[in-house]
Amino acid sequence: MEDYSTCARCNLFRKEDKIIYRPIISRCLKSLFLIFLVSFVVSFVTTGTFQNAFGAEEFPTREIRLILPLNPGGSIDIGSRLFAAKIEKILGVPAVVVNNTAGAGAAAILSVKEAKPDGYMLLGVPTTSFFILKPMMIPEVTYRYTDFTPICRIFGTPAALLCRADAPWKNMKELIEYIKAHPGTVRATGGPAGGFLNTLLHQFKAEAGVDIAIVPTGGGAAQSTALMGGHVELCMDPLTADISFLRAGRVRILASEIKMKEFPAVRTFAEEGLPGVGLKELQGIYGPKGLPMAIVTKLAKAFQEASNDPSLRKQLEESLIPPEYEGSDEMTKATESQIVSVRNSLTKAGLIK
Repeated sequence: MEDYSTCARCNLFRKEDKIIYRPIISRCLKSLFLIFLVSFVVSFVTTGTFQNAFGAEEFPTREIRLILPLNPGGSIDIGSRLFAAKIEKILGVPAVVVNNTAGAGAAAILSVKEAKPDGYMLLGVPTTSFFILKPMMIPEVTYRYTDFTPICRIFGTPAALLCRADAPWKNMKELIEYIKAHPGTVRATGGPAGGFLNTLLHQFKAEAGVDIAIVPTGGGAAQSTALMGGHVELCMDPLTADISFLRAGRVRILASEIKMKEFPAVRTFAEEGLPGVGLKELQGIYGPKGLPMAIVTKLAKAFQEASNDPSLRKQLEESLIPPEYEGSDEMTKATESQIVSVRNSLTKAGLIK
């Protein structure tokens, strides 16, 4: 065995002119292991793995805010508030609906896009209007549905073409004849430009071959307010906002996207010979991108439980809001399919090339 001597002062091994470091490998390995362990834990937490594993067990512990890019009073606002009340009971924390129409709803959407992905700020949005139509028709719109984490869809918002009960036409045939005899004089509103209802009006205009003046409004209850105030003669609207007028006999339905139990005599656009008038609109629930899957699952289950609740379904149906729950996967597939359908419809109506 080779003979090594040790220098106590410098802590080195010496043999002739060779200098060899004293074995301190074990201490180095311990230090490297600690560095690796700390790096792993930091990565585990910051990449969301920790939240995926443990976040759902603790979530939620405080108020959940559901941000809507629409005015109060419309079908989406009413339906969302009915769901929020049920979600409060299921999850055991307050669920608050917040309306923000600044920038035609863009402020609401971007606020959720930029929010921390922890499940406490969600976006309730009509998918066709804001994530399909607007990006196609308005170049300035930069957000897309892929900028968010899909959670579920909760209800539909079928629309109808309405007029006041004292209007000179009693049905769709008389309306079309009147418009053709008085081109450009009939005014109609259907919410903000580029939205779902506004697009339905353009479809009606193209399909019926008539000249009407389309007047944009702010959405929510603004359409029925404009109609009842005499600012327009026609209104394309989900029926929820107009229930009181309908039941009081102050408003007439000329055609609807779907058949309705409460108004069985009302014909659909297809039955009126206008099959090209119609877009499926469903209210979607989204979170910021990067929302942990465990939290997505917990929220989706809560909304599904609410959707299956008989008392909530009765409230929705009484408000003429059909409950239509879809999970995140089905929601994404439906959105992708709707993009193709809407593009074809807008092209046919001459709204895009």
